[in-house]
Amino acid sequence: MNQTRTIIISLLIIGIGSRLIPHYPNFTAVGAISLFGAAFAGRRSIAIILPFLIMLISDMILNNLIYASAYPADFSQATFFYKGAIWTYAALGIIVIFGYSLFRNGVGFPRVFAGAIGSSVIFFLITNFGVWAMSTIYPVNFTGLLACYTAGLPFLVNQMMGDMFFSMALFGVALHVFQLKPKMA
Repeated sequence: MNQTRTIIISLLIIGIGSRLIPHYPNFTAVGAISLFGAAFAGRRSIAIILPFLIMLISDMILNNLIYASAYPADFSQATFFYKGAIWTYAALGIIVIFGYSLFRNGVGFPRVFAGAIGSSVIFFLITNFGVWAMSTIYPVNFTGLLACYTAGLPFLVNQMMGDMFFSMALFGVALHVFQLKPKMA
């Protein structure tokens, strides 16, 4: 098996595993893997497909095995995409694009740090906007949007910690252990 295939399979296992094992809400590797793909994937299609595939596989397991047994009324049929999944997938796609811009001129600690913070903020803004736009919990006005963002702040903190931890681990191992060279856009 070549190095690229090994890295892709490893990232899939890390990403899916980080969503399936017990964890704090939003403390997963998916945002970091989105950035990592933008920095190191030789083909842009791999960088985009990788986080989407992680989400699709882990969502299918979560929705159809875990949540279906815990909430049978809500998950009575096979569920591939949950309500609002489009916002999550859009956020991940934008994080990859953000990563392309950020790592265009190289990869280093300051850029990885900025990438982790930036990807968390992107995910927070887009997915919470989706919650506000698609639910009846919050009034459809500016006050409702602010209330939605305020309610999501604990998730943002977890997201930042997860993105920082997994970004530092993935980029650190890639650059210093395996001495991978980032692709240049």
